[in-house]
Order: sequence, then C-alpha cells, then structure tokens
Amino acid sequence: MSYIRNLILENAFLKIASLFFAIVLWFYITPISMRDTIEVNYVLPLELKNIPEDMMVIGKFEDRINVRLSGRQNMLRDIDPTQLSVSLDLSNVKAGGRFYTIDNSNINIPSVTNVDVIRIEPKKIKIDVVNSLKKDVKVQINIKGQPANGYKVRGISIDPSQVTVEGPEYEVKSLSALKGPDIDVTDRKKSFSREIRIDTPFHNVRILGKRVITVYVEIRKL
Repeated sequence: MSYIRNLILENAFLKIASLFFAIVLWFYITPISMRDTIEVNYVLPLELKNIPEDMMVIGKFEDRINVRLSGRQNMLRDIDPTQLSVSLDLSNVKAGGRFYTIDNSNINIPSVTNVDVIRIEPKKIKIDVVNSLKKDVKVQINIKGQPANGYKVRGISIDPSQVTVEGPEYEVKSLSALKGPDIDVTDRKKSFSREIRIDTPFHNVRILGKRVITVYVEIRKL
C-alpha cells in the first residue's frame, strides 16, 4: 500500500499541473463547432399514417410543422434534413373533426445523441375524417350540332364506358354518371374519334385510374 501511495503522491504537483494543461490543450485543439450548443429550425412535412381503408381525410390541414432542435453543432451538422419528419398515427381515427396534439413522440429524428426537440409549432392540428366509398359510374357524352347535309350520326361508343371513383361516402352515393364535354359534329361527313379528359364535380372525389377516355363517333350517309 505504501508503494502505491508513494506512487500517487510522488511529484503530485507536477502530475496535477500536467492534467490541467492537458485539459486546457484539449479545449483549445477541439474545434469550437464540436463543443458549442446551437439551435436549428426545420420545416417538416406532416405524414398521416395508417388511415383505415374505408376512411379518408378531407379539407385543408396544417401539413408543415416547424420543429426546433438543440444540440452540439457537429451532431446537428451530421443530420440529413430529408431524414427528419413528423408523423401522426390515425389507425384509431373516427369520422368527424378532431384536434390532434403534436409532441416529441411524433418527431422522427435519426439515432443521434445530445439532440433535443425544444419547440414545435403548431402543437395542435385539426383534421377532418369521413367515411369513404368506391363506386363504378358510367360515362356520358353528349353530341351537339348537326353533320353535313345528307349525313347523320349513327352511333357513339365510349371506352371505357364506366370508371371507378372514390371519395366521401355521401358525395359518391349522389353520383350516377360522369359527364364529359360535349362533342361537336357540325358539318362532319366522316366518322372520327377523340380523346377527352373527364373529372368529377366534387373536389374530394377522385377517379381511380386513367381520366382520359376515347369517344368514337360514327357518321354515315342517309
């Protein structure tokens, strides 16, 4: 024991001084960027996850969240902003409007240490959810004008003749058909085809698949 004690106490002042200068040297040779704590603000997209298949979000909601992170500069510098996100789990959502609280658990940050979330704005988000429905509806095309003298429209064909729509249940149920723009046959003498784009009359109802249909108009002599 006396040997160990002598080993520790021998030249104690010199050893303490050496340790002090080593700490001071580390402080000066370590880049300031490695030691300073800074704050960085990010504007992150809000991702809605696990929405039930028979439900959908309608209307506008705050889809950009301001998140402020605090940490050592070298830690924040190594974070790829594209790996940061804010997510909200809607697996248990019910129809209607509801406010959701955004907290640290909703912020997705890569596995780094000494990085803290110090501010989230806004903290409350209102989201409107409704029951959704899919339905097949027929496509209707009207003909306007008259072919040239001695000719008539013998028939029209539409491909596809029906499309599948999806949207809020109460809006989809009210749709019996989708009407495309009128096709003018004024002074026509020959059959022709035309590609036209169709849409739904409701903002929240969308067409699943292609929105372009082909209409063939057959014109023959009387």
